[in-house]
Amino acid sequence: MSLKLQDAELLRLMRDFYTLTGIRLVLFDAEYKELFSYPSGDDTFCAVMRRNGDFDKKCRMSDKDAFEKCKQCRALHVHKCHAGLTEATVPLFEGERIIGFMMLGQITASKDKDRMAEELLALAKEYGAGEALLPHVRRIKYKNEEQIRAASGIMEACTAYVRLKELVTPSGKRLIDAIDRFIEEHIGEPLDVTRICEAFSISRTRLYDTLRPYTDGGIAGYLKRKRLEHAKNLIRTTSLSIPEIASASGFSDYNYFLRLFKKAYGVSSKAMRKRV
Repeated sequence: MSLKLQDAELLRLMRDFYTLTGIRLVLFDAEYKELFSYPSGDDTFCAVMRRNGDFDKKCRMSDKDAFEKCKQCRALHVHKCHAGLTEATVPLFEGERIIGFMMLGQITASKDKDRMAEELLALAKEYGAGEALLPHVRRIKYKNEEQIRAASGIMEACTAYVRLKELVTPSGKRLIDAIDRFIEEHIGEPLDVTRICEAFSISRTRLYDTLRPYTDGGIAGYLKRKRLEHAKNLIRTTSLSIPEIASASGFSDYNYFLRLFKKAYGVSSKAMRKRV
């Protein structure tokens, strides 16, 4: 899955952050795939070390652990990577769903640069590198705890801006899939355009435009079809009574459900059950 990126504006935002803080920003999707970064392709200690497959594997595991913890707390997560460098990760939301992550790093909070250099060079030697990496180690940015908190706060503000400006949004098909999952998860509850828009922080216009290729009878018709499909599946796969199925599918009026079902499938709900 990929995310839609309004590259120019997003690049400007990330470049401004780097100009202000000197810290690299990276954008990931919900599957932890790196999408965009600034600076990109830079010759840092981490970039050089990740050319080693074993080191890169540990980096990916460290990133995944950070994303998982960030997902659990649904908020900013400051941590140290496997190499001992400081990173911070913040989730990117669309409505209630996490659609990506933004990460800053890698920096150090250690004032003892000589000791830090010794530890990183010792680590580098374990992977076949060594003193040649000293210039890269020396370029790692030092930030005290207050500066790290400030940079993390600015990064959080950046994600809020990204969300507001819809610089990162699910592609049309991915949004359809997300809306379908939301409907399925809440199929037995009252659902309407307002609730769906609020859940995904999108406008009615965008919802209509996204669903138009998939709907003949508008959004109300789309919801109705989803409810009927859910009811049909329950009839075929469960022993629930027809009234229970109607309620579980979001129909408060049982007789209305019976009429709709027969019109949609050409047979009554009871007749369909007998065929199973």
